[in-house]
Amino acid sequence: MVISVGKLQGQSEESGFAVSHWVTSVPVAVAGFNYGKYQRIEIPDTVTHYDIAGYYLTDLPDNLASYARGNGPLASMAPKSMTSYALEQARAQMQVCTIFFGKAPYENLAITEQPNFNFGQSWPSLVYLPISAYIDSTQRWRLFGTIDSNFTGFVQEVTPHEVAHQWFGHSVAGPRTMISGSRRDLPIFAAGLYLEEATGPKWQKDYDEYWDRQKRRILDKNTYGIASNDAGPLWLGLRLISPKTPRAYQGVTYSKGAYVLLMLKSLMFDDQHTSDNPNQAFIDMMHDFISSHQTTPASTESFKAIAEKHMTKSMDLQGNGKLDWFFQEWVYGTQVPRYQFKYEVQPGDGKGVKVHVEITQSEVDPSFAMLVPVLCRFLARE
Repeated sequence: MVISVGKLQGQSEESGFAVSHWVTSVPVAVAGFNYGKYQRIEIPDTVTHYDIAGYYLTDLPDNLASYARGNGPLASMAPKSMTSYALEQARAQMQVCTIFFGKAPYENLAITEQPNFNFGQSWPSLVYLPISAYIDSTQRWRLFGTIDSNFTGFVQEVTPHEVAHQWFGHSVAGPRTMISGSRRDLPIFAAGLYLEEATGPKWQKDYDEYWDRQKRRILDKNTYGIASNDAGPLWLGLRLISPKTPRAYQGVTYSKGAYVLLMLKSLMFDDQHTSDNPNQAFIDMMHDFISSHQTTPASTESFKAIAEKHMTKSMDLQGNGKLDWFFQEWVYGTQVPRYQFKYEVQPGDGKGVKVHVEITQSEVDPSFAMLVPVLCRFLARE
């Protein structure tokens, strides 16, 4: 069976070869395919109405086949049920991304298993998932003999990450050096968005751990004593790579770029509830960005221009309607502030309380400006 981009229009046999005909609903810049002795299952999406299907293999690839023999760690693999789980993740992420980014340009999505263990890939309407996404946590523990939190995180985020590429990398494309719309930073951000919006009431722990992993990729020093962020600012993209900073591109473009988007979302958050959705300003910005770049290449400056159209009054620190301060610090600069947070709660008048909050910024120039939203949640006592 061959699964490719677009929709299957027909299958035939010619001179002993199987032939399949696929057609995309819109022009695509890249195309790929996957093939194998696949089993197919579908999952309905009554919210966004995308056609979502999963394709899995009943046999392991040669390099893993020995682990399924006897009482091997992969003897109990259940690829059908794991495919169903991946499809549920894909459906949830399609719904989250549709809300935040708008309708995807493709009407269908195929989630396919492939034998590589730690690599995912996305094509228009087609996703490769690593075979590790079809192995549960117990099987991974038996296979590795330990629990690797970083690899657990990879398996957790690979499906929502690759699904998000349907918007960024395929719907909106542009230079890899840009802050948004590239194939790198926004899928990382969207995977965090998935953890926040689509994983139920106990999302906070996984969400915090996810962003902590991104922070380590930015700031942890390598064997040369150099952090990814030390290699240069975000806008340099692939030019961050050097013999002493081989992972700087991933740490900065992927993870720091995602953090910049997260900061913009936080700064645009409507704590006054002037709209039904407190993230509406950010949503409007992303919808505008995508619709404006369906046929026009995106760039850092084109994203900045749209962000300025939707910025809130509190973000206008320079009083000129521009986000120069933000982009100079986070996109064109390398400084990273440290914040110390302290608070005191004291009895107030009557039944109320007084909360005194103090935030100290350090390790940056005195001119470094940053809004630091503080959100308070009051819980009624029974």
